[in-house]
Amino acid sequence: MAKQDTAGKRRAVRAPRRTIAESEYIGVPVILDAEDIALAHLQAHLRETETIQASPRPGGGAVIRVTVRLPAPLATRLKTRARRDGVPVSDLVARALDRFLRSA
Repeated sequence: MAKQDTAGKRRAVRAPRRTIAESEYIGVPVILDAEDIALAHLQAHLRETETIQASPRPGGGAVIRVTVRLPAPLATRLKTRARRDGVPVSDLVARALDRFLRSA
């Protein structure tokens, strides 16, 4: 739908936006499809990851890079555990080393 303004040009007429509070669908159950559920899961995972990354690292202070060679089965177990816990591999290694060195 278009209206003509005073200069003779046509312009689009927009329907007024309705807020959720004005909607007649309040209280109506919403059916979620697989895409909605997957998106909600992804958003929850991102929030969790952001929270984990914002947490302080063991020992605090500056972080430096260290290269460690691991046997393949141990590296696989490490990556699996980090994925399961939702933490970066480096954080998991730092915590394990911190615990080990404290007990020594």
